[in-house]
Amino acid sequence: MTLLLFVMLSMPGVVRAEQSPSLANGKSEELPQVKSIKITGNKAVTTEEIRGIMSTSMRDSFLGTGLFAGAKRPFIPEDFEKDIDLIRKLYTFKGYFFASVEPTVKRGKNGDANIVIRIKENQPTLVDSLSYAGLDDISEDIRARYLRRSRLKLQQIFSVENLIAERDRTLDYFREYGYTFFNPDSIRITVDTLGLYAGLRFNINLPKRYAYGPVKVFVHDPLKKDNPATAKTFERDNVSVTIYGRQKFSPKVFSSAIAWKQGALTRQSREQRTLENFGSTSLFSSISMQKDSAHAGAIPMTIDLDPAPKHQIEPKLLVDNRYGSLFVGGALSYENRNLFGAGQQLKLSTNYGTQLSSNTNVLSSLSPDQYDKIVPYEFDIKADMTIPRLGKQGSYYSGTVEYARSKLPVLLDSRRQIMRATYSTRLTRKSKLDFDFFELEVARKDSLRGFKQLFKNDLAQNIGIDPADPVAVNRGLDSLLQTRLNQTFRLRYNYSNRDNASRRRKPTTWNFSVMAEESGSLLWLIDKYVDKKSYDGFTDSDPQIFGTPYNQYVKLETQLAVTKNLSPKRQVAARMALGWMSPYGKANTTPDDHRFYAGGSNSMRGWVFGTLGPGSCPNEAISNFGADIRAELGLEYRMQLFKVFGQESGITLFSDAGNIWDRTGPYAFSFRSLTRDFAWDWGAGLRIGSPIGPFRFDFAWKLHDPANPDPWRFSQTKLSDFTFNFGIGETF
Repeated sequence: MTLLLFVMLSMPGVVRAEQSPSLANGKSEELPQVKSIKITGNKAVTTEEIRGIMSTSMRDSFLGTGLFAGAKRPFIPEDFEKDIDLIRKLYTFKGYFFASVEPTVKRGKNGDANIVIRIKENQPTLVDSLSYAGLDDISEDIRARYLRRSRLKLQQIFSVENLIAERDRTLDYFREYGYTFFNPDSIRITVDTLGLYAGLRFNINLPKRYAYGPVKVFVHDPLKKDNPATAKTFERDNVSVTIYGRQKFSPKVFSSAIAWKQGALTRQSREQRTLENFGSTSLFSSISMQKDSAHAGAIPMTIDLDPAPKHQIEPKLLVDNRYGSLFVGGALSYENRNLFGAGQQLKLSTNYGTQLSSNTNVLSSLSPDQYDKIVPYEFDIKADMTIPRLGKQGSYYSGTVEYARSKLPVLLDSRRQIMRATYSTRLTRKSKLDFDFFELEVARKDSLRGFKQLFKNDLAQNIGIDPADPVAVNRGLDSLLQTRLNQTFRLRYNYSNRDNASRRRKPTTWNFSVMAEESGSLLWLIDKYVDKKSYDGFTDSDPQIFGTPYNQYVKLETQLAVTKNLSPKRQVAARMALGWMSPYGKANTTPDDHRFYAGGSNSMRGWVFGTLGPGSCPNEAISNFGADIRAELGLEYRMQLFKVFGQESGITLFSDAGNIWDRTGPYAFSFRSLTRDFAWDWGAGLRIGSPIGPFRFDFAWKLHDPANPDPWRFSQTKLSDFTFNFGIGETF
């Protein structure tokens, strides 16, 4: 028989049964519950896919243990019948027209339902003939390329799913070759079926081809109705632009964003790229494009743009526990999104935060009279300037000037001034490259009362200084507290399929980043060939220019994070982070500001930030100066169980393993140290949803603490011995 698939081609991929009215009265707990659902016999369609179209579901819990169970699920026979019909339609949609679906419902106590769905898929219908008509008037090259990329193949399973994919491909393909008015009504699909075989015929009626005509751009007044008396009109590269109001835009903003030239054949991809180009400027809040009436084989285009606000002021509240106790602060930023009319963005920001109590955890080796109690704080002021490369989407230059000051728990007052220039470009839709081609940092530390004694007690021996040698101690202090220069080149590569996975509803998201950093090469050239003078306190083997020391080091860092959706409200996520750095040239050590640190809300959550490592080191003061090697793993099981103010919220179970290590010395990295001195924690966290990301409240317990003489903590763990960490956004 012959079937015309106009109805089938409009069939949605996923159909859900409506909620039964019996649930609207809030008495679902009185209905029989769904205790279990078992699906057998399915091979062509996954169990998750079948469950995804069913409204009948069972009460979910963590790995079926009953922990963190969601709301009870009532059994409604009418809805279950609809589910069985949907499963049959799903198999038809997949090409299994003769599949049988046999449900069985076994009633338990109180009428609760144990459901078994037995599926016998039988043989699918195969495509035994395939033809395309209506392609005689197009060039051989276009026709051959179209047929070669067909989604349908002989002896392939015949399914509505594949037919829709081929229809959509056909539309997209010919719209790329000037057939701008080609639409679904121009495709007629005929299917001849005989049992387990199907013959397919595509009848394609191609309309006239068109080229692009003149382009008109209208930039509307964001504050009031467009007034022709205030309009400014100019033309550049055959693009006519009319701007209403007193707004200022560079003509290049418009000509560089339009991805076609007048007279070129229309292409759907060029129009999409034009929308993306305008969007990437961040200048417009609304972008629309329409085709005007065709004339003489050409289609004039009209683009309407609504400008985004030019000025933006944004306050923020900062709350976490970075040093153990509650840390509270605020931030304020001002942004000008179109400083000179070509999308240049100027951002000024400042933030200040302070711990609400004095922190003496790292000063255990000192008596209270040896130091002044301090309250850690951080202050930062920064100016950023971004200059986009018009016509090259996602590429821009940026410059940063920053001043930061902080008072640290280890009795140090730290100050930094930074100048940085960066070029960023989007390599593909999924990857981005950032190159800091110039960065100069001036870093200085001043000691507070008690730091010298802390240095002698805790730090000196770890860096090879005899605490009993006053000359060596003073030399070590001078080296640590000197004003130092960091001149750095930095290359960062990021890959993520997050946007693509969200758009195509893929169950797995990948995020990968790698960073390579080198510091000191230009300063070394000045040291060697320009500044050849001698300075007091320095020898020829010391890295310095004009009497100021500088750092030389290389650093490599990478992270891979994977998130897999198990169901619409269940996720499992994993992360691996590795890092290594080393001095080179004249330098003997790496700067502590750029080392790796372990502990905290985005690292090993069983420890407060900067209190873990290196290796089995039990001294938190040493941990606060970081280390040169890092290896960490993380695993999370995320469950969305309820909503707060309309935002998905829930529970996360997690475990972290890893540590940081020195390159040399008693806490150096080795295979033995990796297997002996790893840290391991587990915990649970509360996630409260918000528009800026989930608020994280994590409670972690140590399973293996390398700083403890008895590292395994199973038998000693108490419920009250947790480490609390707070943050915003998922950990990875």
